[in-house]
Amino acid sequence: MLSITELLVPAPSITLSYSVPPARPCLSPRSSESAYCMDTSHKAPTLPVLSLNRLSSELLALVFEQLREIDSPTLTSVRLVSKRFDGIATPIAYRFLTLNESLVAPDAEQRYPNVSRHISHLTNHVTIRSNLDPTRITEILSCIKRLKSVRWQYIDGDIPAEGLWSPSELRRLHNCNSNSTQLYIEDLPLRRDYNGNPLDTFTRSIPSELLASLKLANPMPVLSTRLNSLKQLLVQSRQLKVLRYEDRGQGTCFKFSPGERMPPIVDLMLRSYDWSHTAEDVQKHWDFSKLQSLELISVPIFNFLRSVPFRDFSALHTLHVEDYSAHLSDKREDATIGLNLLVKDHIEALEVLNITCHTRLFQLDSIAAHRKSLQVLRLRDHVGFSEDDQKCPTLAPVDLAQLGQRLTFVHTLELDLDTRLCDPTTFLRAICVFPAVHTLTLHVQTIIHPLEQVSPGIDRDREAAMQTFKLLVQEKERLSSHTPWKRIVLNVGGWKRVMVRRLGDVWRRRNEMGIYAERCFVYERDARDGNVTVREEVCVENTSRGGSPSP
Repeated sequence: MLSITELLVPAPSITLSYSVPPARPCLSPRSSESAYCMDTSHKAPTLPVLSLNRLSSELLALVFEQLREIDSPTLTSVRLVSKRFDGIATPIAYRFLTLNESLVAPDAEQRYPNVSRHISHLTNHVTIRSNLDPTRITEILSCIKRLKSVRWQYIDGDIPAEGLWSPSELRRLHNCNSNSTQLYIEDLPLRRDYNGNPLDTFTRSIPSELLASLKLANPMPVLSTRLNSLKQLLVQSRQLKVLRYEDRGQGTCFKFSPGERMPPIVDLMLRSYDWSHTAEDVQKHWDFSKLQSLELISVPIFNFLRSVPFRDFSALHTLHVEDYSAHLSDKREDATIGLNLLVKDHIEALEVLNITCHTRLFQLDSIAAHRKSLQVLRLRDHVGFSEDDQKCPTLAPVDLAQLGQRLTFVHTLELDLDTRLCDPTTFLRAICVFPAVHTLTLHVQTIIHPLEQVSPGIDRDREAAMQTFKLLVQEKERLSSHTPWKRIVLNVGGWKRVMVRRLGDVWRRRNEMGIYAERCFVYERDARDGNVTVREEVCVENTSRGGSPSP
């Protein structure tokens, strides 16, 4: 029988990160080849041994709160250290509860009476996976004295024999109402269900009066036949604060009827949404007055910008704009000019700016206007590096260095570097001028020309990546930087995690030889011991020719 501690510790999940052994040589976790390990002078300092038990209960509670955020299973283990730790950590551990198979088992209350009592008195927030036996879920929720939120996560796969637990069950609970309880829906599927019927069941089973957050799953096929039921749910959900809309391809958009109006969204993400609303439509049917985070991916940006009132975006702290779709490509320059105006003159204090635009039209002064708040800057050009014969616009090193001197809080940076347009060494040194930067993603073109002879055993892109990492590390040391590099990603040739390789007979023959234009090299510092490992990421190829060999 599981112990109380084991009962609350979730099963280990699959992760994309790998632990790095400290010994030399380092072995890549993806292949039998050795990964490159780099020495660093920024070793973690040796700290004196201190006893947590000497801290006050208030400080321990703060420590345990942070531990729950970082590693909740460890918090559960902390309760075993002493009665004092157990008394402080138990309310924190139970406040956020993720239901699992053991907790919803028919005999769970008899087998774990203490757990049931703790849930009743200490739990406020519950996460429910859709693949759990629904029989006892409502019973568990009903015994919670102060139920503040329910998070329902759809897990793709087998449907339980007893069916799915429906969020509509919340309406039956005496301890659940719109004034005290919020409902969060994650990965909501709007495709056809397992019986082949249109899956409007989910949208109809969601109590709109409780809905605070709705995140859709990426649909297959597209959403076009199911938008009306989704729209009806949204316009009825007056408490909705977070909407993450996912479609495919060009997508489609809502068709509003008279009197229908979206709630005042705080966090909005639209992916593959074919924005065709006019300024009049927006005035009648949308409310951006509370907006703080906006992400537009594969959305016609020009159409969006000309229809919305910029004054409603003043409180944005996050702006993420990518238009890789076929939407109005001839209007992308106008869209960049509009983005520049929005960022420079209307948004008060951005913390995250992530845009793909025509960088020559986006003024650096617009970015510097947020120097007191900006922490993440990702600035990409539409051209990119997926084609051999196109040069990607690159910031002048002198302009980049001046920007770095002004953006003293930026810790994460993403940029394009076309070595045909500027001196790469000067550019890399300009990056190191940013005093707080510790995470960098740099996009570059492959050094390999498709028609040139490649000598066996020589990997020019890897060698260039190693030289790049070395120069960035040495430049930080030369400047006596107090912020060492945590992570550097060198993206070569437009690499993506799901990759479609370059077309054409020449590159196809190169790929068959194991020579690729698209690569990704990662420099990473272990936060625990300061050791650094450099590895090559492996993509999944969306092609019938097979995948890349392990690096």
